[in-house]
Parts: sequence; C-alpha cells; structure tokens
Amino acid sequence: MVNWEDSMDLLRCNESFFHHPRYDYVLIQTGDAFSFAQLLSLFWIQTDAMTHSLALVQLYGKPSGSVRRKDRDLGLHRVRLKSSPYAIIPLESIVRGALLVKDPDIQGDYFIVDTVDSDIFLCMDSIFP
Repeated sequence: MVNWEDSMDLLRCNESFFHHPRYDYVLIQTGDAFSFAQLLSLFWIQTDAMTHSLALVQLYGKPSGSVRRKDRDLGLHRVRLKSSPYAIIPLESIVRGALLVKDPDIQGDYFIVDTVDSDIFLCMDSIFP
C-alpha cells in the first residue's frame, strides 16, 4: 500500500540470529548512484566531537555486458559481487532493506526481488533504466 508515511526496516547483521547467521541486504546511495550491498558488520567510531555510525558491507553491481534475454523477458534484475567488494559506509547512506536471492546457475550472481513492496518496485526503474 502506498501511503506517503515514513516506515522503518529492521535490518539484521548477526552471526547467530536464532543460531544461524543473518546478514541482510540493503539498497545504498552514494552520491547520485544507488547500489546493493550486504551488511557484514556495524560499528561506530568516536572522535573528539562526534560519533560516526558505520557499516562494513559487501558491494554488488550490475554485471558487465548485455542483459541476458531470459532475464529481460522475465523482468529480472541481476547483480553480481563487485571485483573490489568491501567498503565502509556511513549508516545514513542506507536507503532501505532489500531482498536478494542467489542465482542457482551462476556463482556469485543474485536476483533482486522487486515485488516485496511497491516502493522497491518503483525504485527499480531509476536504478536499472
């Protein structure tokens, strides 16, 4: 339901969430660009005057080359682990949680599930024009 109200995503980054590891995926914005990432660790650094909340993430981007015909016909969006996959980002750059599912055929590729809610569905047009 679209209602113009703020909402909150509960994101998990835990090595033992009910005795199983759980590291959620997120949509992040750096500058004008959007990308997907997996949370690996959350931490903060305190300087003299400020506390900075940060996250260690694993970055995913669009695979190079053309979009596979099967993906295009089915309306699937594919991401792949970047060649330099690790980054430290400010928590403020996290836009929302995301659902990524492993592609069983191609190692390291994931599909973005954009039917979870209307917000991510509408965002996908600007992320994958």
